[in-house]
Amino acid sequence: MRALMMLKALADESRLEIFKLLLDRDAYIEVISERLKLSPSTVSFHVKKLCDAGLVSSRRDQYYTIFSAIPKIAELRIKDMILGFDSTFQEQEKTELVYKDKVLKSFFKYGRLIKIPVQKKKRQWVMERIANNFIPNKNYSMTTATKLLTEIYEDAGLLLKELQSFGYLNINNGIITRK
Repeated sequence: MRALMMLKALADESRLEIFKLLLDRDAYIEVISERLKLSPSTVSFHVKKLCDAGLVSSRRDQYYTIFSAIPKIAELRIKDMILGFDSTFQEQEKTELVYKDKVLKSFFKYGRLIKIPVQKKKRQWVMERIANNFIPNKNYSMTTATKLLTEIYEDAGLLLKELQSFGYLNINNGIITRK
């Protein structure tokens, strides 16, 4: 996992200081060594770890190797780093979406709800789909909402109760609003 390699590389105080310096400006080993009061061999060791983790890049300039922080990586938030590089998470999310679609197809036929699922997560997915029939922040009268819900399921009152309990709809003085 690339994110783990990056976080491990930055977990060392010397590497973190080197990375901060390289965020400010490009440098070669001797300059880094002088500024951070570390031996060139130590700096070289740490820079290699940063390069291997994908945090730092290098380029040749005559006799020197110039190191720089990779701007795109440096600007990442930790959340983006973890979610963006973790293909396992993306695969899991894709699998969950396929499963959700399968569940919804099993409870809806021709746009109508056959029955309300017993399992909470499945019921939430079903209610989320039904809630999408309401335009966010638009006010609906009880009559209009009941008519809309009756086209989906015969017990509109039960659907209203479920939609409200999952937080998809607000009911206030007979006015229904999608959150």
